[in-house]
Amino acid sequence: MEDVLSRPASTADHRIHYGQDPSQFGDLWLPPTGGKSVVPLVVFFHGGWWKSEYDLSYASHLCADLKQHGIAAWSVEYRRVGKTGGGYPRTFQDAASGFDFAATLAGSYPLDLSRVITMGHSAGGHLAFWIAGRHHIEPGSELYLPRPQVPLLAAIALAGAVDLRLTIDLSGYLDFAHDKQEVFALMGGPPAEYRDRYKAGNPGDLLPFNVPQFLIQGTEDDQIPAGIPERWAQNAQGAGDKVAVTILPGADHFDVVDPQSHAWPAVREIVQRAVQSKA
Repeated sequence: MEDVLSRPASTADHRIHYGQDPSQFGDLWLPPTGGKSVVPLVVFFHGGWWKSEYDLSYASHLCADLKQHGIAAWSVEYRRVGKTGGGYPRTFQDAASGFDFAATLAGSYPLDLSRVITMGHSAGGHLAFWIAGRHHIEPGSELYLPRPQVPLLAAIALAGAVDLRLTIDLSGYLDFAHDKQEVFALMGGPPAEYRDRYKAGNPGDLLPFNVPQFLIQGTEDDQIPAGIPERWAQNAQGAGDKVAVTILPGADHFDVVDPQSHAWPAVREIVQRAVQSKA
């Protein structure tokens, strides 16, 4: 069986630009509705340590699977560190603009804007959670945008680097020593040098989100420190948020985004539950 990175990408129903830069686009996957109803929406952010050599292609498989189960997916590409000119602040600005574009999409496609969640894998988990907390960013920040028109129902992280400070702190182990360098590349340097950037760009600094959070990670993940989900849960619950952590036995870093893996049915079930938890 080919892994999710080497498998040929599935084709989305629509590729749509939300901005002028070549990296400011997204792929939209729409389940059939027969014109009689609207469907919930997952706004997805791919991983790859925010680097330009990684793109949204591998996420096409999970988006296609969600489509088959009645959930639309808007997979957002964004400027990334390296050739595409990303990093702070552009990567964040693109994530926000890509999410906000869901309001525009709903003008042309049958999307239920009362049932929208963010979801991200690996570094994309950071962006998905950052979207959920960005309403706390102060107006003077480079990352500030007016409060989004699209209300958020929940945020899901799949093996997510959801907190930049935790990722740095827990990367002291040999297997994860590179993680903090990836964070520094995104932010321009460590928190001690860029306090304002981390205050606005780190999801852990933007609690409470006031929406439920779901963190899913495998026991065999070799990319994200195992302590991040529980540490996040402690911090977020302490701020008053609802958090659920699911640890999947035997699952690695990419099983959680691979519809052909043994782990995926559990992930899909959580997504289905999250988009139906309409208040």
